[in-house]
Amino acid sequence: MTRKNIIILFLLIITNIFSQNNEIGFFAGGANYIGDVGPTTYIQPFSQNASNNFVAGIIYRKNFNDRISARAKFNYAKIGSSDNWSNTVDYRKERGLYFRNRVVEFGLGIDFNFLKFDVLDSSFQMTPYISTGISIFEYDPLRYRIGEFEATQYGDASNLSLPITLGYKIKPLNDFILSFEITANHSFTDNLDGSQPGEKQKSSSYYFGSTLSQDWYVFSGISLTYIFGTKKCYCPK
Repeated sequence: MTRKNIIILFLLIITNIFSQNNEIGFFAGGANYIGDVGPTTYIQPFSQNASNNFVAGIIYRKNFNDRISARAKFNYAKIGSSDNWSNTVDYRKERGLYFRNRVVEFGLGIDFNFLKFDVLDSSFQMTPYISTGISIFEYDPLRYRIGEFEATQYGDASNLSLPITLGYKIKPLNDFILSFEITANHSFTDNLDGSQPGEKQKSSSYYFGSTLSQDWYVFSGISLTYIFGTKKCYCPK
């Protein structure tokens, strides 16, 4: 699926407006990856290269009731890591590899609120929530040429990921919702970091790392969404 098709699909979804239980807004924060290069910290939105490890995107929610909502999201992220960063195990520091990559992601999912959260209620509200679903994302397949330390790109690729989100949201104003969330995305590729390049690159590439688990990327940040749609009318008949 191309980036243009992803954007068109997202716009078609958000035009489905029936009542004032829709939200649209922006998400921004830090990004980190978990794999075979650099530190093994699971959540590290502000890494040594934080200015280049970021995520920004658009989020839409359709609230079915005060507990359940559907979400669509579109994110653009930069991820990367280096064996030379602090908190890296010694054998990786001796190896000295580093990489940069991108993630262009479109996802659909379901949110569940632990407490009642009615977007039509004008009072101050808050609740923790969880979310999961499925995403499709584009990235750059990478490889390390024998004798080199920086991963290089060859072509482009897409794959699926399964997101697991933990978050907390508040409704401080009548029409806005502020959310704080961390999403760990289990990808179905082991080559976000260049450790397992494709079959055609075997003769000139350096293979390393475990093939027992695939790469993860993690987004940590905040979103601000605006509640919109036609208000319900309780006029007497």
